[in-house]
Amino acid sequence: MEQPYLTIVIPAYNEDKNLECAVSLIKQKIKPLLSSYEILIVDDGSSDNTGMIADKLSSGDKEIRVIHHHKNLGPGSGLFTGINNAYGEFIIFIPADIAIDLDQFNKYLEASKEADIVVGLRNDRKDYSIFRKINSVIYIWMIKLLFNMRQRQFNYVHLYRKSIFDRIKIESKSVFITAEILIKARDLGYRLTEVEINYVPRKFGEGSCSKPIVIYNTFKDMIVFWFQWIFRKSIAPQKMEV
Repeated sequence: MEQPYLTIVIPAYNEDKNLECAVSLIKQKIKPLLSSYEILIVDDGSSDNTGMIADKLSSGDKEIRVIHHHKNLGPGSGLFTGINNAYGEFIIFIPADIAIDLDQFNKYLEASKEADIVVGLRNDRKDYSIFRKINSVIYIWMIKLLFNMRQRQFNYVHLYRKSIFDRIKIESKSVFITAEILIKARDLGYRLTEVEINYVPRKFGEGSCSKPIVIYNTFKDMIVFWFQWIFRKSIAPQKMEV
């Protein structure tokens, strides 16, 4: 099998109202742009019909694969599974509610020609509650302050060159995963670039990233990782192992 240029990973937890439409739209928009791609659906132990729909979509379609988690492992788990099972030269994670304007997808592809990670910047948060907006602002500010990061956002849709994960070991188990990857990639000298993308609010269901336990775990992982990051810098200032 020829290596596809791109693996599109769709993490899905209880997304039976969104998944089929998302896959159809992704195929419709991506096919004219790429001759070689695959879609990998990661069903995170859904309790609704998500898994069944995913299997139905992949049946007879060689461009779609499905992996089922035996139980719900939480936000961020789809990234682990996607990285470990993707065949593509590049990997992008698109949620089952899509969340991006797919008519702008070519921005990622163009930027990937001269970058190892393309960081998507959402243009608004109009469907965020006041609490989630405040949490987001604090989170971004803390990452910039603690890790001296110049990127403007850390948790939207990113595209990664798969080979970077040969050198980056992911330690976080929460939503902080995406920020951890950017920090480690920056420290190793990989090329990071940003593209502004129009955000599309979800139509059905509710995202899990705004749950208090998810927020708690994300900030906890950030602080734990910061202590580890500072320690590594102190013992190997010239060549930090990540």
